Amino acid sequence: MEEIKEGNKRKSINEIFNKQITKEDVKNFFFSKGLLKYLIINILYILIGSYLRTIDELLFSDYSRGYIFLMFINIIAIIIHLIKNKYQKNSAHICVLFIFAFTLISTMFALVQRVALLGFQDRYEGLFSIAYYLTLLILSSFIDKKHKKIIVNCIIFTGIIQTIYAILQIYKVPGIYNGHPGSAQGFITNPNFFGTYMILCVCYSLGLFLDEEKISRKIIYVVTSLILMIGLLISNASSAGVAYLFVFIYILIFCIKKKKIAKLLATIAILAVSIIITMNLGKTNMLNDLNQTAKEATEVAKGNTNDNFGSGRMFIWKNTLPIIPKYLLHGAGVDNFYFAFGDKPLQTSDGRIFFDKAHNEYLQTLVTQGIFSLISYLALFAIVTKKGIKHSFKQNEVFLVLPIIGYLVQAFFNISVIEVAPIFYIALGLCSSVSTKKE
Repeated sequence: MEEIKEGNKRKSINEIFNKQITKEDVKNFFFSKGLLKYLIINILYILIGSYLRTIDELLFSDYSRGYIFLMFINIIAIIIHLIKNKYQKNSAHICVLFIFAFTLISTMFALVQRVALLGFQDRYEGLFSIAYYLTLLILSSFIDKKHKKIIVNCIIFTGIIQTIYAILQIYKVPGIYNGHPGSAQGFITNPNFFGTYMILCVCYSLGLFLDEEKISRKIIYVVTSLILMIGLLISNASSAGVAYLFVFIYILIFCIKKKKIAKLLATIAILAVSIIITMNLGKTNMLNDLNQTAKEATEVAKGNTNDNFGSGRMFIWKNTLPIIPKYLLHGAGVDNFYFAFGDKPLQTSDGRIFFDKAHNEYLQTLVTQGIFSLISYLALFAIVTKKGIKHSFKQNEVFLVLPIIGYLVQAFFNISVIEVAPIFYIALGLCSSVSTKKE
């Protein structure tokens, strides 16, 4: 019997090595699970490209041009999918069409059209970048339910890699670049943006932990959540800290309603342990920053404002409001905020600071792309978030909606950047196609 089994084994191995590769084999390799592969390629480019740009091996402008190339690949992948499969109606796609149309109009009326196409210097979030984001959303919305967790785990993996690098940054390890001493930035240009990346990854990891039933996998997601929480804390990004508070409130409601008290306690423990570790090592100021943010918010509620509130955000917002009527219908042009805002620098102890972003994504969209574009974005966010919330309670899956809640909260205080925004649009796509019907 053993000899027969061994003989069959040798035969199957010989068949594998002797088999000639046909055109059909090549076709199956590239198009079987094709969407999954293309999305993973995008995620890897975002990670590797960000790292190469961080160590000055890749120009920021060339990094952004890579998105244009990927956009065309994504479009081809979308077309192939639509040819091979019956289209499933998705209301998010309608919003995408409106967003692209109004973004195109704002580009036509832009103060500086070249900037509207390619983006402002060192931002590069013009029409082509936004079009790339939208292809990611559509591509992600076609991913099968069984493959969604593969994409999410890939995103978590990139977060772990960046966190490890960020820890090396705060310990000032030779050869590890960090342009912001005192805070970590990972592979991203700024600690605030790194914090945004971390909130997306933390939310995915915690969400999978809350959904998982197997002990071994629960342990894995506890560990990854703890590591990513440390990454979030050492970023010192207050906007990400505020976002996490909102996410935690949602987790609290979800766990109580679903009677997952043990997992709620574990989530609290993950937060507590990560805070204890980073504070004892003296590597985070986030709690102090959040306390300061709360004090400033209280002053604003009382009617007392200061240009320096929110690290100068109050100054930007106050001076942005008067220019909105001028660009209300079609916007000043994608990524044209610098030209619309004008010569209004904030005087600080370090000198005069000029602004090329509104430091509020909703305000940024309103000024640069107009009211109709903003409405389209808000409709997209509302549709996907509502669907994700319903799905989390009906299907007992919360991991898809948590990163969207986290990102949308921090977006009120932060800006969209090309190293982070693609991950958010992938999250939107994955969540946009969930079923809200009980199985």
